[in-house]
Amino acid sequence: MKSFIKNLFLIIITALFLYLIFVNIDFKQLLVTIKNFDMIYLVILPISIITSLAFRGLCFKLLISKSVNIPLKISVPLCLTGAALNIFLPARAGDIFRAIYTGNKFNADKIKILGTVMLERVFDGIVILSFLLVGIFIYNKNPLAQKLSLLSSLIFLGALVFAFLAVRYNKINNLCSFIEQKSSFLPEKIKHPFYSFLHFTNKTCNSFIDGFEVLKYPKTLFLSVLSFFAIWMFECLNFYIVIQGFHCTVNWSVTLFIISFIALACMIPSTSIFIGPYQYAVISAFNIYHLPKETALAVSLVEQTVVMITTAIIALIFFLRNNIKYKDFSKNIQ
Repeated sequence: MKSFIKNLFLIIITALFLYLIFVNIDFKQLLVTIKNFDMIYLVILPISIITSLAFRGLCFKLLISKSVNIPLKISVPLCLTGAALNIFLPARAGDIFRAIYTGNKFNADKIKILGTVMLERVFDGIVILSFLLVGIFIYNKNPLAQKLSLLSSLIFLGALVFAFLAVRYNKINNLCSFIEQKSSFLPEKIKHPFYSFLHFTNKTCNSFIDGFEVLKYPKTLFLSVLSFFAIWMFECLNFYIVIQGFHCTVNWSVTLFIISFIALACMIPSTSIFIGPYQYAVISAFNIYHLPKETALAVSLVEQTVVMITTAIIALIFFLRNNIKYKDFSKNIQ
């Protein structure tokens, strides 16, 4: 029943976005726009996509380098595979897959690796919101947008500060020991399962926080941050290449809004492959520059399609080379 309600909710959200996307759209003009796309850019685009995800592999290698020595020849295709799974499966399944695969391959703590992956998301948020702030404060000085972007930035910066404090002053053991002492009055039937749960929570939380250990190493952290900026600059380049393919005379700033809007929109629950929020984010970014809705939709459809095909092919190769079966993978995720 819960699954049915969840799926119904996702369908409703997606349907709402699809309505906003296709209302007042000129389908004839949309087809003409797509038809006029310069196909030579389809050769360049996959290279840019793979490069951005290769930097993701470098980031992943750097962030877990103090506990796992994962070579680039594994981390890069692993991150490309994770990106594909994030597109086609819900609940960031690709991120969970990366933690499970790395843990199994290198005999490492999976919860710790997952903590590192979550730290990635914090850095992603900080970088893309810095792009949004640059775009808003330089190119579109809307007071409401400035306040919302600043608030979002503070949330991600707050998460980073929390991670620093968690690594520097980890008090999980002390807290769990205190709770255990104060709960000694409980009856034995309740005490035993409660203590088991408490010990499990203690171990899990400590493993998760251990995933933030890169924050203790300034040089590695600095290199990781540079890699994150490289990732998102290439993400901007992906859209810039597609925009040029449609012969739009726009400057680089439009891609800052596109990337920022997409990253925020993809946090909205929706069905697989981000249908709805993804396209609406691009349309919203184009609207700032008063560019045609049909062009924006065409850009989003071409870019997303190439990303899906490129990452899906690499993910398939990765699964086949490593003899990974979807059934086993799905069971591990669950």
